[in-house]
Amino acid sequence: MLKGVPQTMDITSIKAILHNLSNEILPSKFETAQQPEPNTIQIAFRGINNVNWIEVSWQGDCARIIKIDRPEKQGKASTLARQLSCGLKYMALVSIKQDKFERVIQLEFAKRPGDEISKFLIFELMGKHSNIFYLDKNQKIIALGRQLKSSQSSYRKISTGNYYSSPPPNNFKKEPDENETFEKWKENLSSFSGPLKVSLLNTYQGVSPILIKQIEYLSQLKKYDLMNKNILLIDDNYLNKIFVIWKKWINCFINNKFSYSSFDNYFYSVWFPEIGANNKVNLSKELSNYYSNFLKLKKIEELVKKIDLLIYKQSNIEQKNFNIQNKLLKNSENHEEYKQKADNIFLKFHINKEDVLEAQNLYKKSKKLKRSKNLICDRLSIYSEKLSRLDEFSALLENLNTINIGTLKIKIDLLNELKDELCSEFNINTNKIKSANLKVINKDSNPIEINSPEGIVIQIGRNMRQNDLISFKFSKKQDLWFHAQETPGSHVILKASTKTPTEEDIQISADIAAFFCKAKGNIKVPITLVKIKDLQKIKNGGLGCVSFRDSEIIWGNPTRGKEYIKKNTQK
Repeated sequence: MLKGVPQTMDITSIKAILHNLSNEILPSKFETAQQPEPNTIQIAFRGINNVNWIEVSWQGDCARIIKIDRPEKQGKASTLARQLSCGLKYMALVSIKQDKFERVIQLEFAKRPGDEISKFLIFELMGKHSNIFYLDKNQKIIALGRQLKSSQSSYRKISTGNYYSSPPPNNFKKEPDENETFEKWKENLSSFSGPLKVSLLNTYQGVSPILIKQIEYLSQLKKYDLMNKNILLIDDNYLNKIFVIWKKWINCFINNKFSYSSFDNYFYSVWFPEIGANNKVNLSKELSNYYSNFLKLKKIEELVKKIDLLIYKQSNIEQKNFNIQNKLLKNSENHEEYKQKADNIFLKFHINKEDVLEAQNLYKKSKKLKRSKNLICDRLSIYSEKLSRLDEFSALLENLNTINIGTLKIKIDLLNELKDELCSEFNINTNKIKSANLKVINKDSNPIEINSPEGIVIQIGRNMRQNDLISFKFSKKQDLWFHAQETPGSHVILKASTKTPTEEDIQISADIAAFFCKAKGNIKVPITLVKIKDLQKIKNGGLGCVSFRDSEIIWGNPTRGKEYIKKNTQK
């Protein structure tokens, strides 16, 4: 398993979360459902005292069932969410079932507790084969996550209107037995050639790669790399230690002895506590936080790639247009040549009618090229400005991706804002975020604010909208504006209107502006210092486009700015 990829929710994790959910939400009334993403459904259940939300995903690389906090309203209009909300309205969740080592979860619904079961929700959390099914009382499929054609599976066809059939059982593997002796366990594993971890996977049900890693960690034999050795080559003393941990896992699994802990600074376990760990932590909450963190990191990665691709494509378009106009400009500079050719025609001793017509055409062409030169220069200026703006977007994207300030949610909101600003300014058609979500983003994502050495507020814009706000809406005439000279970067404002700044305040502001620009890899960066009263917004320019009259140049130190930011902000 690679770090950066969330741990797979195996059968042990599934049983642990179901055990907790059964105690927390049974019985309860179905409240509502929403589908925020194509492979994820969120369902609310109203209990006696509160409303509990669960999230189920049949996404191949992160199939999961977890309890979550109340989510934002999104995806209620999806077909699956509407079918669940309509079909399960006023119904009670009366049972949650999961059979032994099978990764199939069955939620049963009735009109009220004690009545006949009339609806089913079935979740199959099996990696890339994961799915969700909504069934009637006869287990006929009403709706499902994804259909499976007969050409895709020889065992079962999955589509609406068909009767549900369970995944094929694995009869070749043995069920783990708490009463099994060490000799019998070793004999069973010896029937498969290859490393110990392969023997465990092929011999027993419920064994997953993460469980093998957990057993290896808890036995404290990781340094011997026993899981990659053949069982016949492993000393019985070492093998017996592994067997003891194996029996402990079976005991915890059968008797629902679950507790959350993390190990190896990345992975988690639900059946053994880490040494010194707090056993009173809420397992459901910790699992929710674990997967939420990785899903946000994945969302950030996707947004960065998407924005970077949009910038790349638009840059190619603008560069192509620039090159075309540049070529036309070179041609327009030849207008004197056409005029000279026409003059030479009239210098001939004998001139006929055809010569006069040719000369007239040359004069017209010369005048046309001369007139077009100014228009072409204007277009070149426009395309050059667009390329500069795209360079600014690229610099802001790099800062958002590499400078970790604030929560992951704030980072996602800032990236969404940057994407929307880019699409709006360059008329790029993408799937627009709903206006309701945009309002939330605009409200929550504020510019960075830290104090200077003398306690004066320093504001730093992290996208175009924030650059525009701090430079014009939030600023006063006495405030000071900092920006890297002729290099894309963030606007930095020192609120000098509240208190007279010292030289140290001004210098640290310049250092921060140097750190938040594209040239932050340099030892020193020239920073433009302008009083807000001398700053003007460019008419019809994009967000954050400014011009100024009087300015001063200060050399900023990006390293010093980075250290100051790190010291005065919390990640």
